[in-house]
Amino acid sequence: MVRSLGVSLAEAYPQVAATWLQERNGGLTPEKASPKMAVDVWWRCPAGHEWQERIGNRTSMPKWKNGDIAACRECVGYRVSYTYPVCKHTAMVTPGAAARKRDRCWGCQSQWWQENEPRLKAELSAAAKAAAGRAGELLDAVPLPQDMPAPLATEWRWWASKHLQGAIAAEEIMGKEGAGEESLARVTAMGARLLPSTEDAGRAAATDGVLRLLDQAHWAEGWLHVRTGRGPRPVPEEDLEGAAILLGDILADWSQGAAEAAAQNRAMGHRPPATAEITRSLTQAVTSFRDENVIGPIAKHARTYRELRLPVVPDGKGRFGRLDVVIWLPGMSDLVVEIDSRPNAASAQKLAFARDAGAYPLWVRFGTGGIEKIDGVMVLDIREAVQGVLNAGAS
Repeated sequence: MVRSLGVSLAEAYPQVAATWLQERNGGLTPEKASPKMAVDVWWRCPAGHEWQERIGNRTSMPKWKNGDIAACRECVGYRVSYTYPVCKHTAMVTPGAAARKRDRCWGCQSQWWQENEPRLKAELSAAAKAAAGRAGELLDAVPLPQDMPAPLATEWRWWASKHLQGAIAAEEIMGKEGAGEESLARVTAMGARLLPSTEDAGRAAATDGVLRLLDQAHWAEGWLHVRTGRGPRPVPEEDLEGAAILLGDILADWSQGAAEAAAQNRAMGHRPPATAEITRSLTQAVTSFRDENVIGPIAKHARTYRELRLPVVPDGKGRFGRLDVVIWLPGMSDLVVEIDSRPNAASAQKLAFARDAGAYPLWVRFGTGGIEKIDGVMVLDIREAVQGVLNAGAS
């Protein structure tokens, strides 16, 4: 036998109890049910609408009830009846959902997509490519802020084209009426507010070091430097030397461990590590700079990032460059590290910018070629150490 706990629904909410559909609720009655019971039961309003809903929901007072505790969603217009034209299923949905005029209910749409996914993806991809010209014409007419850097405008156009072409394809292939117009409005709004303000850059630099632009991670301190227009402010030379010593110790430990591993691999008949493997291993070693053994208690608040974009376009490129490793240290200057196996003019430009922006610019060099000296940039020459790794275990 089901018994109520404390005051019954009939006693506490007689208006709600009056809509109880007893013939569909078995042995449970308003006299046995409690007002906040987490049980779904059937209801019928005076207009004859029938539905199933949790008792606790019926005794709550959300805004749509407009003060009427016994209100029916359909009577007040919070839910309307909508019949999907293709699958013919009828459901109670919000007026906004009904206005979207979807062809199928969620279950039927999911099943339809599973059955047609390979074909649709191919058709959508082809339609998106075919829409490149139309999308380009629409984007040509979008006004962008006059002070937006050309590379950022290029990034925006690439991002906007991808979204707009996809929306046009969805309109043509899946019948999503108005998708192209909606997408154009979104990318236009994004273009208008894309260039970060000094406040945005400063907030990101102080919070975690990353500024998000067009779904991409950018170096916040670099953008703050550009937006403020301030002059170069390199860190004191002795501080830079101190950071280089700490990183040098990390790389010395790395070379010892890497040499031992290379010797073991050679003994097993494996080849020496390739340049790409060494670069990946060095990058992983550099990120250990944020360990507690290196920088102490602030380590738990530090952040390590790879491939952060920065507002520098290396010579011969059309898009912003990316930094190999950035270590964000709360309350301190960021550590910026580039790792190269040969001379790299792009790395030199990025590190010079990082120096002027007030970071610790460190250049880890191994492999072949000479090493360029740049004022205010500390170079860690580990060519001999890496050669030792490559020769480890050789007879």
